[in-house]
Amino acid sequence: MKKEFIKKYIYGGMILFGVIALSILFLFLLFRGAVLKMALGKLWNIILPFVYGAVMAYLLKPICNFFEKWFSTLIVRKLKWKKGRKIIESLSITCSLIAGLIVITLLIMIIVPQLMKSLTGIINEIPKTINEILSSLDYHVGNKETIENQIEQFLNGIIVNLEQWADAGLLLNLQFVITGVSSGVISIIVVLKNIIIGIIIAAYLLAGRKKFAAQGEIVLYSIFKEKWADFILEEVRLTDQMFSSFITGKLIDSAIIGVICFIWMWAFDMPFSVLISVIIGITNIIPFFGPFIGGIPSGILILFVDPLKCIWFLIFILVLQQFDGNILGPKILGNTTGLSSFWVLFSILFFGGLFGFVGMIIGVPTFAVIYDIIKKLVGKGLIHRKKENMLENYRKKFTSKE
Repeated sequence: MKKEFIKKYIYGGMILFGVIALSILFLFLLFRGAVLKMALGKLWNIILPFVYGAVMAYLLKPICNFFEKWFSTLIVRKLKWKKGRKIIESLSITCSLIAGLIVITLLIMIIVPQLMKSLTGIINEIPKTINEILSSLDYHVGNKETIENQIEQFLNGIIVNLEQWADAGLLLNLQFVITGVSSGVISIIVVLKNIIIGIIIAAYLLAGRKKFAAQGEIVLYSIFKEKWADFILEEVRLTDQMFSSFITGKLIDSAIIGVICFIWMWAFDMPFSVLISVIIGITNIIPFFGPFIGGIPSGILILFVDPLKCIWFLIFILVLQQFDGNILGPKILGNTTGLSSFWVLFSILFFGGLFGFVGMIIGVPTFAVIYDIIKKLVGKGLIHRKKENMLENYRKKFTSKE
């Protein structure tokens, strides 16, 4: 009786302590939110190279596994060298990093020259476009001199404002410009530093991926009961499978869409065919909205050169999106996520709003994992309360995975 009394008060004290601690934390967040945000920002800047490294290692893991299997077959089986495990590991990591760098370099070599060429073409086309607009207005309105005078006055007004801006505070404005350029250069240097450190971290993560996985499993079973440890481990494996299948499938799907776009644009003599095809292929990684995110700025580029071709391009993008969404995408990805169209749209908008472009890419597989966890917990709850018939009736009534 005395033990139960002591146990009761210990639990009560722990609950009271938890309530007080949460109240203090809430008040701290309420009145010191800016301090916490600054501290989290500093922490994020510190761990950012590790985030880069983890993302690189995860993306390169399938390539590293492929090379490791290939080198194992070559060295161990064919050359009969059984002590070459470390060499196989080093060669696999080196080759996977080189393969990743080659892909990034090729993309840069394709995009940057085409982007410069496109910008040069647009700048050269602007006077021609203005003359065409003036000719069209002259034909329809019949007052070209008035329009030219208004444009000339507008341009003169801009020049006068620029001169006043320069005379009023040239040194101050120059200081702002220099500060902006300096901060931009420093930001680029910091990003490059984080990427270089991230590559080194990725190499270490790839080398120790099996050991880290085994350590994580040991820690998991040391903290949780076997039932919950099995559940968490199953969800981790599902998360890995979900992300791997989704990212791999989306990359293949986007590459095919980019090639189809290039072939069509080349066949119909569209301007900026290489640049626009790369843009369409990259943005297609984003589900649902991807083709439109890449199609609208690409259409604007074509508009400067040929408005009629811009219309045909936008029609092509609509057709291409339907083909990808209804035929090509389902063939490659299948029902990888198990989400209905509504939840796909919700996950893209929700995670895109939180994390921007990256959130739009990872939103669907992330929400699919959350959805699966909730579904399993609901199923366990119904079984615990002996309401399995509700789940069976639901499955009979709704065949789709919603």
